[in-house]
Amino acid sequence: MSIVLRAQITIDLNAEDFVGAADHQRRIEELMQSVRRVYEEAQLEFRERRPRAARALPAPRPLKHFTSAVAEYDGD
Repeated sequence: MSIVLRAQITIDLNAEDFVGAADHQRRIEELMQSVRRVYEEAQLEFRERRPRAARALPAPRPLKHFTSAVAEYDGD
């Protein structure tokens, strides 16, 4: 039986424009080359993260009160 581990590194970067973003990506890809020398199967993925608009949550509804009382049932 083998053990499978996943190592994940997350780096959040801020860039003023696409040129700055491309520069960050190029530098990280260069660093990734040294990681792949040791771990050939290593993968690199970039995602653009956009801020989400604030959402208003619905107002909570009042909870119904259940007593756990059982009504008698006449099985006729």
